[in-house]
Amino acid sequence: RPSNSDTKMSEAISSSSSKPDSRSELSVDQNQGPTTVHQRHRETWDGEDQEKPDTEEPGRIRAVPIHQRPDLLVPCADLVNSEWQRSQAARVHSLQKSCSEFPVCLVLLQGERGSERLLGHVRLTRVVSHSSGLFVESVVVSKEERGKGYGRILMEETERYAKRRGFKRLSLTTHDKQHFYAHLGYVLSTPVQSSGAVMSLVPMAMLMKISSVPSGEQSCKNKTVSKMDVSGGADVSSPSASLQTPPPPPPPPPPPIH
Repeated sequence: RPSNSDTKMSEAISSSSSKPDSRSELSVDQNQGPTTVHQRHRETWDGEDQEKPDTEEPGRIRAVPIHQRPDLLVPCADLVNSEWQRSQAARVHSLQKSCSEFPVCLVLLQGERGSERLLGHVRLTRVVSHSSGLFVESVVVSKEERGKGYGRILMEETERYAKRRGFKRLSLTTHDKQHFYAHLGYVLSTPVQSSGAVMSLVPMAMLMKISSVPSGEQSCKNKTVSKMDVSGGADVSSPSASLQTPPPPPPPPPPPIH
């Protein structure tokens, strides 16, 4: 496994009973649950929201960039390490790279500041050649909080954050959880490359949220998921044959024998 989490590709969201793939940095509960999210925020000069204390909504759930909450670096490192083990120092160092210019690490919190619960984490990086796209990775929900719908809320909050920052497309890889993403509006599409990692040169498909995609079948093991127009709904279907990775060209003929 790579020693630097910034070079890892995400795998599909997996349930709390599933063991994540060795290449995975993606593990979120799939069970649906409460999705009502109360938010209050103020806009900053760089377009990023600044967390605002709110005593009127003690149970509110919100996603906050970790660089706005350095007091949560160690608890967040422990949360991510509970799924993908690294040294605490290395994980904290990785989280400290979060900034408004990307990568951004979001933490899902509930409750008043100072006494809130840390529910989950997600990391966002820019997508190469797609100025309006972000790549989603290192998604995890606290094991103690799984089965309560926080995985869905984490993804929805990630979309809200992306929309507020002006992005329109989210992408991530999935191993076998396409159905979970389909319920969130994702469909198969062509691969993208994260600016924080060189994606593996293996056949993959991607999921993209768009309004119309031809039906078809895709049999490759690893798939990558994207979501177009994170603010709206869309029909979900499988990719057409034209989106599948073409077979490699035949090898060149042997040189003539003299």
